[in-house]
Amino acid sequence: MPKQLTEAEKASKKKLILDEARKMCGEMNFGDITMSKLALRCNIAKGTVFKYFETKETLFSIILYDEYAKWIESEAEDLKKIKSFTKESYKKFILEETEKIINEREMLVRLISIKRTILDNNVNVDELVKGMDDLTKGIKMLSVETAGKLDFLDVMDIFEFYEARHVIVVGGYNLALSINNRDKLKEMNEQRLIQVDFVRLVLKTTESQLKALLYC
Repeated sequence: MPKQLTEAEKASKKKLILDEARKMCGEMNFGDITMSKLALRCNIAKGTVFKYFETKETLFSIILYDEYAKWIESEAEDLKKIKSFTKESYKKFILEETEKIINEREMLVRLISIKRTILDNNVNVDELVKGMDDLTKGIKMLSVETAGKLDFLDVMDIFEFYEARHVIVVGGYNLALSINNRDKLKEMNEQRLIQVDFVRLVLKTTESQLKALLYC
């Protein structure tokens, strides 16, 4: 009779699978990742992986929304340090937070750039609904907290800007990859060039959007 795992052992095994999946996402294209390869990396049976995550897409949807949650938590902590905003200080805050997303949250940016691929097929509906609800609540929380620190935007303005910034980051990332064909680049200086171009593109577009929101 197979040994019954404790709840702690189950949680540990689930964490192992998630951690290895994150590593694989950083090392290869999403389409090249399979549950069989993941099982080998974890040194467990493929059936065990499916026991915890019924599809690859469900697994990565969980990782995606976990990355969103980390970003929201980080931005909320930074927001707590601000007593009030002027238009200029708000613009400065948003640009700094956007640059942090690019430089410190590569996994989030990579996953949201392929979000439709992950979420359009074979995702557990309950996990998807939970992730989407948590994300919406998190952005609403940030919007309400921000609105309480300024008098020139309302909650809906801020919420819609968060959505616009999301599109800007994803669009900039995909454009940088298509222009430089990152998969074929091998030199470190060329990799850095992609990062610089991506940061410059996203920050410039975000600043333009902010100016339109704040001053028009």
